[in-house]
Amino acid sequence: MADCSDRGTLSGAVVRLACILVIAILGACVSPRYGIERTDDRIVLLNQADGIRAKIAPDEGGELTGLEVLHDGQWIETLYLAGDYSTREGWTGKAPLLWPAVGRTVDGFEVDGERYAMPGHGFARDNAWSVESVGESPYARAVLSLEDSAETRAVYPFGFRIELEHQLVDGAYGAVYTVIAKEQNTHAMPFAMGNHITFNTPLLPGSDYREMIFRTPSSERLLQANMGAPDPPRAPRSHAEGIRLEEWEIKEPISLTGYPGKPWMELEDPSGLTMRIEHSASVEPREPSIAFNVWGDPPNGYFSPEPWVGVQNALNLPYGRIELEPGESFKWSISVYAVEK
Repeated sequence: MADCSDRGTLSGAVVRLACILVIAILGACVSPRYGIERTDDRIVLLNQADGIRAKIAPDEGGELTGLEVLHDGQWIETLYLAGDYSTREGWTGKAPLLWPAVGRTVDGFEVDGERYAMPGHGFARDNAWSVESVGESPYARAVLSLEDSAETRAVYPFGFRIELEHQLVDGAYGAVYTVIAKEQNTHAMPFAMGNHITFNTPLLPGSDYREMIFRTPSSERLLQANMGAPDPPRAPRSHAEGIRLEEWEIKEPISLTGYPGKPWMELEDPSGLTMRIEHSASVEPREPSIAFNVWGDPPNGYFSPEPWVGVQNALNLPYGRIELEPGESFKWSISVYAVEK
């Protein structure tokens, strides 16, 4: 017959084994925080724990083509015309990269006595991007790239590489752009850049776009007249206290600048969902430079608070652009997330 010490040893072993089995079962039931889904033409970044999903379209300018957030137990698509690439007239929405120019480049631009025609908002959004890697640890991410080609050098005579990391970290979507000027360049490489992210108005089905609030702590706007002037005209403009979209100018670009710190904006739906954008750059262009170029048509379903680093016609101006010497790089980071009010 076993004594009491034998029974205690046996009982402890059983308890330890039971604990190990429980932990193993619970571990098998817990879903990972981040995940990746792949199709032939899309990459989906998942963060079920924090309620956010981002869809990426490498062949469509590498852009963010869908951004869903979990609100009151329902998945809400926040981007205008998300995933829709059907032929249409008017603005096509989503969130394309604007590079190496934002807005119109008046009469092209000149390098070494030769004039080059630059498409409106540049050409990065019109190219297929290569997928470099995807991963879900320690966060969900997809890394894409775009490099110069014979086609790009016909309108922009520089060697470049852009690396774009789409990421879900905690409850935010992030886009981190790294622009590299190739060593073979013989001149500093000028550019401006922006993201034409476009939200649905209203954000929530059945809500009222007129009661939506746009909020951002700018102090001025640059006026569109004569953007090639040495000192462009400007006017006071701040929406730190917010403005209802019913009062917003329809399809008039409002170029906001004069921020006291990191530029940010919020778009608040009266039903309770608020989207916030922040952005920062490793190098700031010579002032003046636009932080948000706001444009949209809220009655017809969209509002685009475009984060920018630069100004319209920057390739012809001494301000509002970045210049990279051969071998140098530049980084720009954007964060987009839902805010609990």
